[in-house]
Amino acid sequence: MKLKLLLLVGLILNLAYTNAESVKDFGSNPGNINMSMYIPKDMPANAPLVVSLHGCLQDAEIYNKVGWQTLADMWKFYLIFPEQRRSNNLYKCWNWFQAENTKRGQGESKSIVEIIEKMTADYSIDKSRIYVEGLSAGAYMVSALLASYPDVFAGGATSAGGPALCAQTEKHFWDVFSWWYLKQSYSDAKKCMNGIDKSPKEWGELVHKEGYENFNGPWPTISIWHGADDEAVNKINQQELIDQWTYLHGIDKIADKEDNPGKKASIIHKEYHDDSGKPLIESYLIPKMSHGIAVDVDASCGETDEYILDAGICAARRIGLFWKLNPAQQ
Repeated sequence: MKLKLLLLVGLILNLAYTNAESVKDFGSNPGNINMSMYIPKDMPANAPLVVSLHGCLQDAEIYNKVGWQTLADMWKFYLIFPEQRRSNNLYKCWNWFQAENTKRGQGESKSIVEIIEKMTADYSIDKSRIYVEGLSAGAYMVSALLASYPDVFAGGATSAGGPALCAQTEKHFWDVFSWWYLKQSYSDAKKCMNGIDKSPKEWGELVHKEGYENFNGPWPTISIWHGADDEAVNKINQQELIDQWTYLHGIDKIADKEDNPGKKASIIHKEYHDDSGKPLIESYLIPKMSHGIAVDVDASCGETDEYILDAGICAARRIGLFWKLNPAQQ
């Protein structure tokens, strides 16, 4: 009986993902990426949109296990899953470390924005409530998107990511076969993942210079998640990302609120507010968690897979609440 129940649950979950529809034509697609979208039943007018970016060695179907689709059904928001192609990156990582894929109007970041433009043209979506979240390489692409397209996104969320535009390797005309470019770009990415210490001003001015130049705000809000035992992306990156976004928002990097949510009392949650008390930035540091995004299987939030980890706290749900996606918060 137990085995039959598990098989039934698995079938239901699989059928749920098959409701995600592949979309082939969504603009010039300069980054040559794939796209799937999920539209819950009985969508209200002027609904929010969430963009969900998988990590390396993943695809949209695997990353859907994080739990966003269940929340979309409950809270009624549109959901899109951009998907990297192996022809772009052998490990299916987003190329967040290459300038041609993160600068405004170019490459993979532009393709993601074109997906959003198609969705807002085809459906009743509130353009002031568009959000993006991601894991690892997807998280680094999130921070790059927030830096290069702050006029598109109301908020973002990173799991195991780091500062926006930390690496921006450029191509050179003499590198005919791109051998130097590939080697240097991966080297630059590794330095970022190991952690680079810069002042809040240095990180913030990098965004002003290399992101959407002359943008006056307001900047997107951001939720920043990291495992304390992350062996792939050093946890120092969480603080560097906090430094960058407190500078952009013009607030200090002293937390206005700190608590210990979830089942593990040692999880550290911090909030950084503006003068009116509105949370603009939040962070979660999860003890003993390695590289991945947090789910809470016992609370029916997601299911585990490689880099999708049962940490006793539901990242998707808490991020959604931070963005006020639950209609009860309105």
